[in-house]
Amino acid sequence: MRWKLFVEFCFTVLIIYLIAGDLFLPQPYRSSSKQLKTNLNHFIVSLLPRKAIINFDTKLDDLNS
Repeated sequence: MRWKLFVEFCFTVLIIYLIAGDLFLPQPYRSSSKQLKTNLNHFIVSLLPRKAIINFDTKLDDLNS
């Protein structure tokens, strides 16, 4: 039971660090919080598939040939 409480505590501290770390922490920790947030954002975006952009300027005849 104590392990579950410890894991929940660590998860809560991590979430608070990500959300509000760049607002309340002193400078060395503030920049690392921003960097972690940026890296996590790039990782999550890289998991999403990229869609091809539809070009509406092409004519229908160009697509059929």
